[in-house]
Amino acid sequence: MPAPVDFDASAERSRIAETLLASSARLLRVRNELEIIKGVCESMCNASSHIRLAWTWFGPTGTDIIRPQVYAGSASEYAANMTIDRNLLTDLGPAFRTLRGEATEAFKISRWSLFGPWREVSRSHGVRSVLAVPLHSSFSEMAGIFVIYADRERYFEQVGEGLFIALGALFSSVLSASAERVELEQVINHDPLTGLLNRRALTIVERRIARQSLFDPKSFVLVVDLDHFKAINDTHGHATGDEVLRRASSAMRNLLRRDDDVMRWGGEEFLVCLANTSQEDALKVAEKLRAAIEALRAPVPVTASIGVAEVMPQRALSDAIDIADKALFDAKQGGRNRVCMRV
Repeated sequence: MPAPVDFDASAERSRIAETLLASSARLLRVRNELEIIKGVCESMCNASSHIRLAWTWFGPTGTDIIRPQVYAGSASEYAANMTIDRNLLTDLGPAFRTLRGEATEAFKISRWSLFGPWREVSRSHGVRSVLAVPLHSSFSEMAGIFVIYADRERYFEQVGEGLFIALGALFSSVLSASAERVELEQVINHDPLTGLLNRRALTIVERRIARQSLFDPKSFVLVVDLDHFKAINDTHGHATGDEVLRRASSAMRNLLRRDDDVMRWGGEEFLVCLANTSQEDALKVAEKLRAAIEALRAPVPVTASIGVAEVMPQRALSDAIDIADKALFDAKQGGRNRVCMRV
């Protein structure tokens, strides 16, 4: 069915922008990056009767296959069944051209388009124009594509491509963050004994805290040290000491949020990074960690001393760690098995 003749492009643009802003607070509370992308796409499609589909793909630039990873809109079934294989024709088409970083471009499509899937979506869903926006990443060899389908010719020229390019910039940041977390979980930045991150992961953690501070600048670090650990090794043996480290690590990981970072800092010392956290909550978390370690009791009783410090804006994470280390010294001087904070 053809789109109505009367069309207020300015009102359309404002309606989409206002809907996205209204839903931004809810979306920013979502922990999973792909759920954030899906929420934005759904809000955009719900705000406009002309946008029939929006989808994204993000991954290695050298991929030979593109399948929509996140999609929303009345034509979602089309995206769910879509596969774009790289060949001589598709390599010159909009998907792979956009993936290579070429400029954002709008395409007119119809029942007679050369690309078979476009003929299908035109017949089934009345789509008349498509906008392909490149997604960029400074992280590894990753890139992506954000594609929007509308039922009106010259829709994107009339509404303005800037709104969709801005969404592409947001998606690029969110998906880059997702790729960073995947690498943190999968590559070599883990301690083989405890399964926690190790010191080599600190640079990536610092970058993530800096990005998250754009939305909420409050972040804290905790330095956790198991009390009298040398005595445990000397009295009960290193196998027992290793089991204490494993159980303490598991207890801390189970108490923390999914996006909190905990790493084995060295020996019996651990570093916990809490992004988007108030001072009150940081101290509560520290006390919960202390109590959880004290409650282990097996294979031998153990306690922990914890130093807390705030990560200040425009200051290196290492500065906060140094302050937390001084607070840890205060906790040990105060009798151990306690939490202390320095500012």
